[in-house]
Amino acid sequence: MIGPSQTRILVEKTIKLYVGGKFIRSESGRVDRITPTRPPTDNAGADPRDIYVCRASRKDFRDAMELARKAQAGWAGRSGYNRGQILYRLAEMLEDRAEAFPVAREQVHAAVDRVVHHAGWSDKISSLLSSLNPVATAHVNYSMLRPVGVVVALPDPADGLLGMVEALSAATVMGNTVHLFVPLESGELAAALSEALATCDMPGGVVNVLTTDVTGLLEWANHHDDLDAIYLAAAAIDDDALKATQLEAARVMRRLILVDGAAQPASALTLQRLAEVKTVWMSS
Repeated sequence: MIGPSQTRILVEKTIKLYVGGKFIRSESGRVDRITPTRPPTDNAGADPRDIYVCRASRKDFRDAMELARKAQAGWAGRSGYNRGQILYRLAEMLEDRAEAFPVAREQVHAAVDRVVHHAGWSDKISSLLSSLNPVATAHVNYSMLRPVGVVVALPDPADGLLGMVEALSAATVMGNTVHLFVPLESGELAAALSEALATCDMPGGVVNVLTTDVTGLLEWANHHDDLDAIYLAAAAIDDDALKATQLEAARVMRRLILVDGAAQPASALTLQRLAEVKTVWMSS
């Protein structure tokens, strides 16, 4: 038992990956030390700046892909209204946990507003983008949206929390599952977001948060042929990595959604690119 005059043992924080609704360590065992963004506090002479971040490996990504693929059908099968409820619950958790984020409160509020914005689209976007098509035969022909599938999202690190919630909200509101690639230096922010995701009723595997060397893991993701789409802020990677991503996407006919950043929410047309159009013929 520690008396009042004795120093406490510093409990160092290891930030884990959030995969399949669980917090896990990388199978590689690799952990990077980072400098936290929040100012240090006095802790009896201990150094509070020791924060360790698990580095996601190629195997971690493959495992996450299996979980996301299994979760995708169930998530897409939910009503748009229910997906909106869960996104709104995420906004509630972000609001309640604002103090846990290593950023200014205004940035958390902006992220909350963005999640609410996308939650509002959940039961409306399909009606907006679906259509009844005129045909010259005795049939009814209509087009409807369905999710594109499993998405890798790389937001611009400069957009911080807002970029992360914009990417995951845009992908999930359309019924997709998503892997969020976050740079190691943003690990503390990713951890706070993951903790909110773990308490917002989001089914396991729908959103996976992988702290990693983004460019290195993207190279492996490009060669994973079961990946359906990449949601990419152009500023997140360099020109060479972007060109390689475009070439691999063309090789397997993978959808590549390039966005400028998170300053504005995704438009309805951008959301449409996170879905496929299914056309149905019925005899009249």
